[in-house]
Amino acid sequence: MNRSAFQFFLAILLLLTTFSRAQNPLITSQFSADPTARVFNGKIYIYPSHDVPCGEGQGFIGFCMPDYHVFSSENLTDWQDHGVILSQNQVPWVEHDSYRMWAPDCVFTNGKYYYYFPAEAKEKINGKGRRVGVAIADKPEGPFTPEPNFMAGIYGIDPNVFIAKDGKAYIYWADSRVIYGAQLKTNMLELETLPIPIKINGIGNGKFIEGPFVFERNGQFYLTFPYIPETTEQLVYSLGTNPLGPFDYKGVIMKESPVKCYTNHQSIVDYNGQSYLFYHHNDLSPKFDKNRSIKADSLFFNPDGTIREVIPSLRAIGISRAESHIQIDRCSSKSATGVSLSFIDSINTFKGWKVTMNQKDSWIRYNKVYFSTGLKKMVLNTKSAAGSSFEIRLDALNGPLLVTVNIEKSGDWKLAVSKLKQYSTGVHDLYLVSKSSAPAEIDWLKFE
Repeated sequence: MNRSAFQFFLAILLLLTTFSRAQNPLITSQFSADPTARVFNGKIYIYPSHDVPCGEGQGFIGFCMPDYHVFSSENLTDWQDHGVILSQNQVPWVEHDSYRMWAPDCVFTNGKYYYYFPAEAKEKINGKGRRVGVAIADKPEGPFTPEPNFMAGIYGIDPNVFIAKDGKAYIYWADSRVIYGAQLKTNMLELETLPIPIKINGIGNGKFIEGPFVFERNGQFYLTFPYIPETTEQLVYSLGTNPLGPFDYKGVIMKESPVKCYTNHQSIVDYNGQSYLFYHHNDLSPKFDKNRSIKADSLFFNPDGTIREVIPSLRAIGISRAESHIQIDRCSSKSATGVSLSFIDSINTFKGWKVTMNQKDSWIRYNKVYFSTGLKKMVLNTKSAAGSSFEIRLDALNGPLLVTVNIEKSGDWKLAVSKLKQYSTGVHDLYLVSKSSAPAEIDWLKFE
């Protein structure tokens, strides 16, 4: 292979390995959690923590987080991993190999990007080692240069920075089941005011509060946070007229995890006229909830400013391209019977899921797929020991027939290729309908 061909091969390999698609979880190449989403330069950037399986004696009660990645997207469909932007052994004040790099945040001001991250410090004061540091960059994806020491006056985790319309900046964090806040100096590195506990009226006697995320909308300040009323975290919110409170508790954004993940962590961002909730669950690690994965769904406000409850979805956000690998198991909805979802490989869950259909007229709906001109065939990755058949219709169960697929008998995964009938370009919902009662498994489909 000559040099130019080798470079082309590397470019294609990089493209294939740094993008994830428009289904939940958003990232399936690694575990990720605590997503803070920000809009910079017309893109959404996600700054999560990074879960890894713990070794002997590592981390904190099963949580191990050695470094930080950042992901970005313009279309909410293709998420690029920009790689490691900060590591536990790269920061002078952090206790090396502590695996306690908790939830971060990033804001832009003064012509720079300020990245706030919590970690375990080498220096303990009154037994407390959880401190917050700052790293600075010229670009949202870095490279970030950490300040030589942590911020004075902050003990805790999950820093969140909010810049109000008047230009004043505030920082919030959690410590000992309390959310604290303070105004920042204009250098974004020091506290302008003494920290105060944030008062939340009407919150009740829950067991834990952490992960603050503050934003402003129509003159009201929203304080959102994970909260444990009994055993598992909900995402909830409160409203106030001052960035440092007091706030009045309003209700639940997202109920306890349907997959029994002990934690959740949120951020809310507006992008191209729509609000989105970013959060995490342990979808890729159902037996161990300390390895989590970031997700996103659309969020809506009522006319009075209250937030409608968000129901976690498989489909996620963004418009899928018909030419991409569509993970049909990340469906928008499905028939009540005849459809089941499971891992392709229960040992290596990063391979994702498959759908099994075993009832005639059972169906799956996958919404928002963009069809360009010139598509002639569909490729389905599938297997069926007895053989099977499917129809794909557009926009409704009885909508226009796009393609009929006949699957040959096989115990192995095979590509079934079928010619498309006439279709209209644009965005459509896909309905995959089984026309056989013989069991068949499907991994993905795409159009060519």
